[in-house]
Amino acid sequence: MHTTLLPRPTCGITPGKSIVEPSNDSTDQMDVDALSIHFPEVILMDILSRLPVQSLLRFKCVSKYWEMLISEPYFKMKHLNRAKNDQDSQKLLTIQMCHENRIFSMYSCPLLPVQLVEDVQKLNFPSNPTLLHCRIHSCYDGLAVMEVHDNFKPKHSTLLLWNPSTRESIVLPSPEFPRGSLSIFGLGYDSTSGGYKIF
Repeated sequence: MHTTLLPRPTCGITPGKSIVEPSNDSTDQMDVDALSIHFPEVILMDILSRLPVQSLLRFKCVSKYWEMLISEPYFKMKHLNRAKNDQDSQKLLTIQMCHENRIFSMYSCPLLPVQLVEDVQKLNFPSNPTLLHCRIHSCYDGLAVMEVHDNFKPKHSTLLLWNPSTRESIVLPSPEFPRGSLSIFGLGYDSTSGGYKIF
């Protein structure tokens, strides 16, 4: 058996451990170099920033390095800016309610000229099953300020800051002023502090 040795590639590819695979003929053995590819951080970040949020959440489990990279504020801003400029990623958040049995459903629909039924995604409420009423106050940068009312406390409502993509939500502190039925809350980004503010 004639074996030809090829020069090792240099750009971004490093040799791994040697694998010995026995062939059908016990006298022949073939050594294969296992190669692992290492991308520069800039290239890896650019590739990952093009993926949907659900994929990124799964890819956090690939390694601690990937988890750290995806969790970096710079990467989050890069991903957000790319999504803002991508018309295919724009979504409409809608709530459908049936007053007879008090069943609420929430959907995320793409803002495209042509929509397919399979493009409409049903979302889970960021609340417990005793939800009586839900109201979306405002949306910004993929976040939503929501007000939810509980069946057991109809007059009591809770404000939530909800991320529909990650299904994560946090309970917001109650405002110090009394809220009326016509109270509306807005959401904006403060470039000075690098955070979001509710007004």
